[in-house]
Amino acid sequence: MFALSGKSPGKTRIASDGRDCEGGRVLPRILRRPARFFAKVFDGEIVIPRFTEAAGLVGIFAATAIYGSVVSGQFAGAVEHATSALGLAVSEVEITGHTNTSEVAIFEALGLDGFTSLASLDAGEARARLMKLPWVETAAVRKVYPGKLEIHIGERKPFAIWQTGATLALIERDGHVIGAYGGSGFNNLPLVVGPGAETAAAPFMDLLSAYPSFASQVKALIHVGERRWDVRLANGVTVKLPAEQPEKAVERLLAMDAQNQILSRDIASVDLRLGDRTVVALTENAMLRREAALKAREKAIKAAAKRSSI
Repeated sequence: MFALSGKSPGKTRIASDGRDCEGGRVLPRILRRPARFFAKVFDGEIVIPRFTEAAGLVGIFAATAIYGSVVSGQFAGAVEHATSALGLAVSEVEITGHTNTSEVAIFEALGLDGFTSLASLDAGEARARLMKLPWVETAAVRKVYPGKLEIHIGERKPFAIWQTGATLALIERDGHVIGAYGGSGFNNLPLVVGPGAETAAAPFMDLLSAYPSFASQVKALIHVGERRWDVRLANGVTVKLPAEQPEKAVERLLAMDAQNQILSRDIASVDLRLGDRTVVALTENAMLRREAALKAREKAIKAAAKRSSI
């Protein structure tokens, strides 16, 4: 126990039992250690260095500046610039896995510039920003000190080009829209047309995959009334399939083609919607040739009849 007594001018005397030498007051426990320290300072037992006051003022000003930057929202920027100056700026970026996502788009999403600090960069937040890019399905961000950032991108896989009205978009297998189609590239993808086609196309293509000689010729799929499909082949022929059991109609068409090479003829469409008949429409040129052939035949018949009557 110790006590603080102020009876002697300029000095404070403390006893080991917590009372002053003349039996003065006893201070509360929480104040005894600071009181003992200041008593030793006043008695000359502790000498404070000459620059302590200046250092204390600098500390107060520094704390005030930090507090002000935190309140004004500039603390993070100050830390970033400070750590960049210490050699922790992002100086190298390694990007892998991207094909349809440009490096410029990745840099813009992360806000990278010459002053971005690797220490202050939040990898989780950076990943979340990358996930907002249209082609990005998965993203991984790894910081390698002192200044390297490793980014791996997993991109979405386009399944088809979907047309609604005048709008073209790239879609995934489940119908998810990746983004607008710019009109170039992806020539190997089928075109699917009409409302509901984006989600119905994949199951229908799976059905056609059982007939590879037919599926390999498919250029476009038109969803009619969200019930059935018109299939546009690479040679321009349109095959109209029924809503019920379209696979049976495809089998019938393939049998006809094996026998008569119907799909190699100059025709515009094959209508298989009725189970008991097949309606074939000729192209315009084929119609003109057919009309010319019929007229020539009619003339030949008339000429033969005239000769026989003489």
